[in-house]
Amino acid sequence: MLLICGLAMLILPGQGLITILIGLSLIPFPGKHKLEQNLLARKSIRTSLNWIRTKANKEPFIFD
Repeated sequence: MLLICGLAMLILPGQGLITILIGLSLIPFPGKHKLEQNLLARKSIRTSLNWIRTKANKEPFIFD
């Protein structure tokens, strides 16, 4: 359902890409773990995740 809403929000007002990413993270599919690892390998994504965690007064993630 989140994927469908996210696709609709690409045309309509709303956070379509974020909704699509949340929908994909909840659906089990082959290659999901590898996709997540590839995304987390990007420095910009790691920096953004740690920025969000600092705003929530949480410890930053430690990536290998």
